[in-house]
Amino acid sequence: MKEQSIRRLTDKEVDDSIRLSSFAFQFSLNPEVWEQRRKSLKPDRVWGYFIDGRLAAKAAVHPMRIWLNGRSIPMGGIAGVATWPEFRRQGLVRQLLLHVLGVMRNEGVTVSFLHPFSIPFYRKFGWEVVADAVVLELQPEKCGGFAMEGGMRRIERPLEELGLLHRLRGRYAARFNTMNDRDADWWEERVLANECCCYIYEDASGEPQGYMLFTLKDRLMHIAEWVYLNREAREGMLAFIANHDSMADKVQLKCSANDRLPFLLHDPRFTQTRMPHVMGRIVDVQSFVYAYAFRPGNGPTRLRLRITDEAAPWNDGEFLLSVDADGRGSLTPAAAGSPDAPALACHIRALSAVLLGDQRPASLYEDGLFTGDAAAAELLESRVPATPTNLIDFF
Repeated sequence: MKEQSIRRLTDKEVDDSIRLSSFAFQFSLNPEVWEQRRKSLKPDRVWGYFIDGRLAAKAAVHPMRIWLNGRSIPMGGIAGVATWPEFRRQGLVRQLLLHVLGVMRNEGVTVSFLHPFSIPFYRKFGWEVVADAVVLELQPEKCGGFAMEGGMRRIERPLEELGLLHRLRGRYAARFNTMNDRDADWWEERVLANECCCYIYEDASGEPQGYMLFTLKDRLMHIAEWVYLNREAREGMLAFIANHDSMADKVQLKCSANDRLPFLLHDPRFTQTRMPHVMGRIVDVQSFVYAYAFRPGNGPTRLRLRITDEAAPWNDGEFLLSVDADGRGSLTPAAAGSPDAPALACHIRALSAVLLGDQRPASLYEDGLFTGDAAAAELLESRVPATPTNLIDFF
C-alpha cells in the first residue's frame, strides 16, 4: 500500500515544484532564472499530492483580491496545476482541487479564479467562464481623429511613481467586476519588472487621468496596459497611439469584451479576437451572498434557490435568498424560509457567472441554465447589479 498525502510544500521542496512546472508547461530555465524562481516561489501557497514521499501533483493557491460591485474582496487564484505523467488519470488533481476548495472556505475566501488549460475539465469542479478578453490588432492610423487636450508625460523609473500608478488603476478597476486589486509585489514582480515605456496622461491642469504601458519593437506597438479615468484621457491616449504611425505598422492591445473602443474608432474593420480569459467560482455561497452588494430596491426580495454543487457539498441544497431594500443579502437553508416564495434552480457555475457579472439571470433563464418560476428569475434580474467584467492580468 502506497503512502499518500496532501500537504503544503516545504522550503526543501521548492526545486521539486519548479522541476514539475518546467516539465508540465514545457519551459526551460537557465541557472540565473531558476534561482530567481526559487526566491520568488512561496512554498506555503503550493499544495502537493505526495505518493511515498514523492511530489506527484501540485496546485498553487495565491491570496489575491478582486473588485466586485465597487468592493475589494479576497480571491483564491489557482495556478500551476500539474502532474507527473506516470501519475496522471488517477484523480490526483481532482483531490487537490476538492482539498483547496475546503481550505479556501475555512480561510474565509469566498471566490476563486483560474486560467484554464481546459474549460470542460474545470467546469466539472464548478468553475465557469466569468470574463472574456479581446485582442485588437490594428494600424496606428485607425486611432486617428481624436484630440489631445492635455499631454503625455514619460516616466523614466515607474517604480518611483508606483503610488500614482496604483491609485489611477484602483479608481479605474473599481468600475468593473473581476479586476485584480493588485498589491505592491504584483506591481513590482509581474508588471513593472518587464521593460516597457510608461506614460502618464495629464489633463490641461496637470492632473493625472490615466497611464499607458507599452513596448515598441520590430514595428509593433504592444500596449500591455492602458487605464483612463475619463473620455478626455482615453481620446488623448488614442491620439498618442496614432502619432506612432511612422514607427509602427501594427498596434496590439488586450481589452475587455465590454470595451466600446472598436465602435468609437472611425474604421473598426480590423482583427478582433475574443477568447475566454478567466474562470471563476463561488467557494462558499452563503458567505459570498452575505458580503455581496445587491442592487437596492423598493422593498425586500425573497426567492427560493436550489443550488447544485458536486465539488462543494456545503453549497449544495435549497436556500432562501433574501435581499433587503438597501441591497444587503442573506442565504439561509430553505427550511427556515417561506415555501410560498418563487423558486429557481441552477448549478453553482451559472450562479457564479451571474453574480460575478458576466451573465444576466434573465438570459440564463431563457437558455435553461436557471429553471423554475419566471417570477423568480425576474426578481433576481432586478437585484443583480449590471457591472461589466474586465481582467487583463494573468497568474
